[in-house]
Amino acid sequence: MHHLEKSAVKLVAKFAPWLAPVPSAFFVARASQAHLDLPLAVALVVALIVETLGLTTVHTALWLSDWNQHKRKSDPAAPTTLAVALGLVYLVTTVGLTVVLEVVPELRLVAPALFPALAVVGAVNLALISQQEQREAQVAAARAERQVSRAPSQTRVQPDVQKPSSGTPASGGVQQPVVARRPLDLEAANRSRQDRRAVLLDAMVDIYRDSPDASPTVIARQLGIGRSTAYSYLADLLAGGHISRNNGRVTVRPKE
Repeated sequence: MHHLEKSAVKLVAKFAPWLAPVPSAFFVARASQAHLDLPLAVALVVALIVETLGLTTVHTALWLSDWNQHKRKSDPAAPTTLAVALGLVYLVTTVGLTVVLEVVPELRLVAPALFPALAVVGAVNLALISQQEQREAQVAAARAERQVSRAPSQTRVQPDVQKPSSGTPASGGVQQPVVARRPLDLEAANRSRQDRRAVLLDAMVDIYRDSPDASPTVIARQLGIGRSTAYSYLADLLAGGHISRNNGRVTVRPKE
């Protein structure tokens, strides 16, 4: 029973945020009809735009804030202040259309000026999302490049003591062992690392399949790997076409 309750709560927690904007959208649509004399279809479109922009703005602000909290000092910071400002514009628009016009109907003459502001909010949101995706991809690529540069450029060797040949003895009349050098057997170690990487990539895809909004920080915690490794794996999955990412939400592409 406890398991069923937990599953039900998780299901409600996933759907409730999508239902929360419905009442606000209703009041925005009603106010648009009553005070701005908009047709029903246009009023519904206005309500849809206002509330979806609100969800997008909040999501972007939290995304950028999470990045700033968990990034390294050398990584570029995200402009969270701008994202919060966009949220305030959304809030002012919603309150202005639903409350202020009820109290001061005369403002209906200037209320249409809010709609260009919403267009700016949408455009800046798209720019913030695009910049953040590029920021994460660049950091992941830089970390992957550093990992490659730190890898040994030549095969490591270890001494192999062989019996001395029947040639010229060493100084002092005592023959010294001839030290040959042979490559270490790195093939097994490399194969083991590749196998572990493949397992982690598959696990990462499984997590995204169940939780498309999971951040690399959360995935790193679940898989027991570093955040830099999680960002590097994310870049590899994106580059390989195994997943796609839009507005921070990951979609797992079906296997062909």
